[in-house]
Amino acid sequence: MGRFPILLALASIACGPPAKDAPKAIRVTVVVILASTQDKTINPKLKTLAEEVQKRNVEFTGFKIDSTLDKSIPLGEAHSFNLPEKQIAKVTVSQGQNKTGQTELTVKLPGLDEVTYTCVCDKFFPIVTPYKLKSGETILVAILAKPCTGK
Repeated sequence: MGRFPILLALASIACGPPAKDAPKAIRVTVVVILASTQDKTINPKLKTLAEEVQKRNVEFTGFKIDSTLDKSIPLGEAHSFNLPEKQIAKVTVSQGQNKTGQTELTVKLPGLDEVTYTCVCDKFFPIVTPYKLKSGETILVAILAKPCTGK
């Protein structure tokens, strides 16, 4: 397969209005992952993600976690997460959690157009970017959104 950016597990099902008791902010976690074509080491926490990514990007043989970032983002607002080499992941909470537990996020990543998708609480949404670091590794991100509990 080519080196085109791949969006995995895209679930864009519209699901009614937000629940009455929906939180005013959503906790967004961004896991920055580096995929390698040289290294064959796969972080055990990334085994399942690596298997899915390798179905379309067979050249990736190694996967490691670079960083884990999180922020409570109010509805309708955005936050920029710092990625390696001064790249930015901008995440906007478009809609809060609805009756079925889904949250709508809009994400802008290096080398990709902005994408809006609906995610399930406590499930990561992985995205492969076309951005290659000077080291040759490719930036992937896995994004998770869940209601803030104030903790």
